[in-house]
Amino acid sequence: MAEVQQNTGGDGKKGQQKKMQIRVDFTPMVDMNMLLITFFMLCTTMIKSQTLTIALPSNEKVDNVENMSQASEDDAVTIILDAKRKAGSMEVDTVNGKVVPVVYYYFGKPGGPEGLGDAPETIAARNNLQESEFLGNDEKSGKARGIREIIQQRNKDVLTEINKLKEKYASGGFGSLETKEGREKAQLAYDEAASKVRKDENLKKPVIIIKSTPQASFGSLVSVLDEMQINSISKYQIDNMTKADSVMVIDYQNRHHK
Repeated sequence: MAEVQQNTGGDGKKGQQKKMQIRVDFTPMVDMNMLLITFFMLCTTMIKSQTLTIALPSNEKVDNVENMSQASEDDAVTIILDAKRKAGSMEVDTVNGKVVPVVYYYFGKPGGPEGLGDAPETIAARNNLQESEFLGNDEKSGKARGIREIIQQRNKDVLTEINKLKEKYASGGFGSLETKEGREKAQLAYDEAASKVRKDENLKKPVIIIKSTPQASFGSLVSVLDEMQINSISKYQIDNMTKADSVMVIDYQNRHHK
């Protein structure tokens, strides 16, 4: 609020210009600034923490809790995430400050059908642990490589049916794709059909168990979980490293990274 004060002066001469003083009251501005600060503090979205949400199965209908994490030896695929080691040492290799990921995998139980037994030092003779490229497609051919190729080979029956559904969707078999409403209906129909394929017990499908060493990065875990969605894996879980897994990894590194 501004106030104009006129100074007439008792001894002013006739015809002399009158002087005016202007005083601005900033008190209302302070109140308005406080209101604006309060408004922005209450309405501004702060930085959200980046977390990974995983939908876990319910235990309500499980009769034998001990068998929850068990899978048949023919279907089980274990993926172990780790960090690449420098040649001739067990030191973690990095590029531009980032850990270089590496992934190991094996089928069935550790050590093959015979297991590790009572003499872990003989594991080199029957170790079925293998090392793979991390994941992705070949840049030239576009074909799957690395761990993605392994996953697709084990889940080829499901992926064959999923690819048929994709071709049906592209040809308009689930509905017209010319309008937005038609595309939405076709997408819903496709998602429902794909879900039935993934749940079809008559199709051979793997049960993938994901584990990681302390040296593995969080980004590697997120990438492998993405692979489960990309390759339509219906049964997978995150589990802890066992003593057998550690023995196999150390044995492999000792024999191949010298």
